[in-house]
Amino acid sequence: MNAPFQNITWIESHFQEILPSDEVVLDLKYATSDNFMRQDVYQSFHRCFLSPLAAQHFQQACLRLSDQHPSLQFRIWDALRPRSVQAQFYSHLHGTPFQGYVAAPYPGSLHNYGMALDLTLQNKSGELLDMGTDFDDFRDLAQPQLEETLLASGSLTKTQYSNRLLLREIMENEGFKVLAHEWWHFNALPKEEVWHKFPVVE
Repeated sequence: MNAPFQNITWIESHFQEILPSDEVVLDLKYATSDNFMRQDVYQSFHRCFLSPLAAQHFQQACLRLSDQHPSLQFRIWDALRPRSVQAQFYSHLHGTPFQGYVAAPYPGSLHNYGMALDLTLQNKSGELLDMGTDFDDFRDLAQPQLEETLLASGSLTKTQYSNRLLLREIMENEGFKVLAHEWWHFNALPKEEVWHKFPVVE
């Protein structure tokens, strides 16, 4: 059994699996070495889970994408993430200029509750829409809260900004909210509500 997901029976009972479809492609970055840790922290675990509530909202986002932009798909980079993995991330960045990009393991990231998604958009030939940065880019260029300044300076192009807004519009119309410093990260509910009402995966 893969160490970060040892209690898979419990996970299957409490969370909903998101499967590939016409609107969804899975590319779980932490099940590869193509991430800021430069290692496979999920030990090749390629299944994608969300809290049932978050999954319901995401299914509505998929319907909206299919209806309004049938040539596009979501590409999911991360969803449910055990708190043990969160601790590895936090330890890796603690004491560096980038430590603010990773939530402390207690009370934890909303990923640890299956209430967050890291994702982008691509066309159905697999070409990613240009968002200005890749996933897990720790530069200011990745921050939605700085986009107006980035646009004015020319660091972010109008096309890149429009692509971010498209992703944001689809997700936020179904109740998700983008994280202020990561254009790819969307929370299903406010963190204070999640911490007190939803189960965490250790």
